[in-house]
Amino acid sequence: MRILILSPNQIARYNWGHQLFRNEIGRLHDVIYYGEGYDGWDPNLTVKEIIRKIYLSSAIPQIILTYGWRYSRSFRGFDDVRDIPHVHISVDYVEKKGRFPGTIDRQSGFFDYIKPDIVFGITSHAVDNLKKDKVCNRVYMLPFSVDTNFYKKIPDVIKVIDVLASFTVRDDVYPNRKRVLKLLKSMEDLETLSKKVIGLQLIKSINASKIIITSNNIYDSLSMRYTETLACGGFLLADKPDDFDRLGYVDGKHLVIYKDMKDLQGKIQYYLKYEKEREQIAIQGMKFVRKNHSCEVRAREFTSIIKRELF
Repeated sequence: MRILILSPNQIARYNWGHQLFRNEIGRLHDVIYYGEGYDGWDPNLTVKEIIRKIYLSSAIPQIILTYGWRYSRSFRGFDDVRDIPHVHISVDYVEKKGRFPGTIDRQSGFFDYIKPDIVFGITSHAVDNLKKDKVCNRVYMLPFSVDTNFYKKIPDVIKVIDVLASFTVRDDVYPNRKRVLKLLKSMEDLETLSKKVIGLQLIKSINASKIIITSNNIYDSLSMRYTETLACGGFLLADKPDDFDRLGYVDGKHLVIYKDMKDLQGKIQYYLKYEKEREQIAIQGMKFVRKNHSCEVRAREFTSIIKRELF
């Protein structure tokens, strides 16, 4: 398929996983990327003008793909290209909860403006909200995946870090992460890494760590950290997210779930002591994610739905 992807280039940003997935779509299809960070980007062009600029009239895109409301709202003129199917991937569509205002209200009018033919949500929670608000007649789940060309086990790396806990700390969104860091600080004789590392440095840090810890947001969303860690052969301790069972993850087989801080402390101590058991779970998790949740697998799922629904 010929696909025009309207989105900024995020390859040099902390959340480059989004870009790695969009790049995978380009391996399967004839894709042109247009947005901030790409050569020739002009923020003043409408979508129709973008198409005129980069396509021959005989080979216009068969699909226009936008990704995330933050990155899509700056593009103008979708009403002028209604003859081309529009697909949107929604990264976050969540209601207000606690002190966090959510993102639904901020997206008010967004879907009326872009009028997508198909919308994908990253989590089942977001998909339920998208369906409830009737943003589109066709809404599907497209969970986070991982680029296994980048995220992989590095041979002969010595695990010099006992515990890696590198994540964004925001009490309104991630209520337990500060508690995790406080717990690690209280545990003696641990070599920990808690500063934020991203991209290639994160991959190296995962490979050099015996245990990797994450903690979910207030919506219990299964984040990129699950696929990123397991794809590298890392041993992950996590609190149980939504979609865990739905996506095939098994506690004690692919990773290990902790219930609270006391449970987390006990499991850190246990799995630092029993290396063989820890490494067996890590290898099983790696095989599972690389087989079922790679960007290649997810891009093929995306393609299958698009072909079935639009062609």
